[in-house]
Amino acid sequence: MTTVRGKSKFAYGAVVAMAVTGIGVLPAHAAPTPAKAPQQQSAVSATGATTKAAAARSYTYLSFKVNSKDTSNSRLSLVYVQVINPDKVRTYTVKTWRAGSGTGSTNSCLKNRGVLPSGDYKIRSFEAHKDGGPHGIHGLAWYIGEHRCKPGGTNRDALFVHSEMLPNGKQGRTEPYRWDGNSDYKSNGCIKLKPSDARDLAGYWNSYPHPGKLYVS
Repeated sequence: MTTVRGKSKFAYGAVVAMAVTGIGVLPAHAAPTPAKAPQQQSAVSATGATTKAAAARSYTYLSFKVNSKDTSNSRLSLVYVQVINPDKVRTYTVKTWRAGSGTGSTNSCLKNRGVLPSGDYKIRSFEAHKDGGPHGIHGLAWYIGEHRCKPGGTNRDALFVHSEMLPNGKQGRTEPYRWDGNSDYKSNGCIKLKPSDARDLAGYWNSYPHPGKLYVS
């Protein structure tokens, strides 16, 4: 579960309310098409076709590294896996932000208090202007579903990556829609970013595929 979230309008408005599909199109700047000699312009080689097909399989994912000493000072990263061709794959971190989860306990079985359980999550949807109702998550929100803290353990549900803001992305006057500082990195279990970092993450969709999964460790 989580405490607060918000929404807003940004330069990446084209992705508003778009469902996450996981794997998208390789950014044009990431793998420029090699120039061809004039006499080769009319021919499409088998190798070129293979490279384009491989590039289309490039993707991103989110990685959340829990800081066991202070779960409110953990790290969320956007990772890009660039498939240049079937035999050449590059993986690199696009950017990392401070993020928090839980109220301080490293016991992921404590519902509404413990840190997000370790494991693999599917990012099920994204909303740029989510309206979760009174005291619900607002604004930018990545829905990651539910997860058990361990086989047969407590099921943690209503999990998101989010911030504290109003549905339109602006700051509210009171909690839980106003970001006041370090204390707001705490949550009921969701991953929380400060508003500017949530907008930064969403903005990368202009040049990278949507992240389809989240890995927590």
